[in-house]
Amino acid sequence: MSGIKQDEAEQYATGAVKLDQRLAQVYQSAEYNSEIENIYHPMSVTEFESQSKNIHLAALLKETGLEVAKKVNVTEPGYLDKFDELFNEEHFSELKGWLIGYFINQAAQYLSREFREAILPLRKAMYGIDSLVTDERFAYDETVRLFGDVIGQYYGEKYLGAEAKADATKIVKNMIAVYQDHLKKNTWLSDTTKKKALKKLDTLVLKIGYPEHVQGFYDKFKVTPALEGGSLYSNVKENSQIKLKDNFVNINRPIDRTLWEMSAIEANACYEPLSNDITFPALLLQKPFYDLQQDRAANYGGFGTVVGHEISHAFDNNGAQFDELGNMKNWWTDEDYAEFNKRVKAEIKLFDGVEVGTSKINGKLTVSENIGDQGGLTVAVAANKQEGGDAKALFENYARFWGTNAKPELWELAAALDVHAFPQARVNVQAQCQEEFYQAFNVKEGDGMWLDPDKRVQVW
Repeated sequence: MSGIKQDEAEQYATGAVKLDQRLAQVYQSAEYNSEIENIYHPMSVTEFESQSKNIHLAALLKETGLEVAKKVNVTEPGYLDKFDELFNEEHFSELKGWLIGYFINQAAQYLSREFREAILPLRKAMYGIDSLVTDERFAYDETVRLFGDVIGQYYGEKYLGAEAKADATKIVKNMIAVYQDHLKKNTWLSDTTKKKALKKLDTLVLKIGYPEHVQGFYDKFKVTPALEGGSLYSNVKENSQIKLKDNFVNINRPIDRTLWEMSAIEANACYEPLSNDITFPALLLQKPFYDLQQDRAANYGGFGTVVGHEISHAFDNNGAQFDELGNMKNWWTDEDYAEFNKRVKAEIKLFDGVEVGTSKINGKLTVSENIGDQGGLTVAVAANKQEGGDAKALFENYARFWGTNAKPELWELAAALDVHAFPQARVNVQAQCQEEFYQAFNVKEGDGMWLDPDKRVQVW
């Protein structure tokens, strides 16, 4: 379909698979990469440029507009060490096949419905997806992906509104206050570490609902109609390049902490350790997750738990290594950090091997997200208790918004690569560690959801 003869196509595909197999031998595992210190290896540009004899790295940096960089962070040192063994004259045909195959797979979705149908077998194998969305839905998804910030700002202002944004902000600030109180009452942290942790909370930047302004590169975007020689592929490519170049221009400039990492029309949330901020997009702020008219306990079970989750990322096994300004810096006493790591290991053990369907959770791969869930649910329960809310309603909504429908292929892929535990475990295992859960549902020893007290884990 791409205009390549059958025998050539088979050669390219064979070469691509061979290179993939050799790349897999030097790739650090997803579990290894889930620990942030394992992917943080800064080196000077001069040192980086000397790492290969087979590719002119200095020219590559210049060609991509990165020559002004002062340092390069190498996330995969083993890959760079083996670079010349992987890419050389002997294996050039494999690289050619890999690049052509990769290019076609990436471009296919923008060419035609027939091309999108042709890549379905790959998506079926990876994600269990065996049918295409409608052309209308595809057009919507791609438009949102490219123009997300602009559409998100409009959506937030029109459909969330200033009143709900103010209420959501109030909930976030209340959760931070509960978290502060929670830290102050902590029994295993020293006063020295507590002060540093509280300082980090005090400087947390809040991004709630929708941004006040969008990034400047949108002013440079242009859509060329088909009648003027444009196509879906050419428009996506050209505007993606504008976005990438605009990103590179920011190298060595002061960080703009007002910019959002995700658009307001994403059903997601995040904590960014490099800027110490939390983001809660407008699209997320709807039932059952959150609603201005919804029972407060239900809002804590949805929005409150995720607010606490993102705050807890500032103190998970990765976030704990960054200070309030986003610098990788140790702010713990040795004794406190040793106790923290002891609790991290307990969290790993709690989830390791938990089965969902035919797949098992990797406790070490998912530990940072599990710490986030544990801390988030704990402080949401505490905040709800302060307001006299119904704990049962909180736990029910916590379970409700994690409802998930997926094929076995996706679970298998997630078990190998995703730092998030399966949703069923994110609900059930975390609830088993909350005393209020046992009280709310009258869970007794011998019941299916009972977990012996000595096996329950509390990091935060």
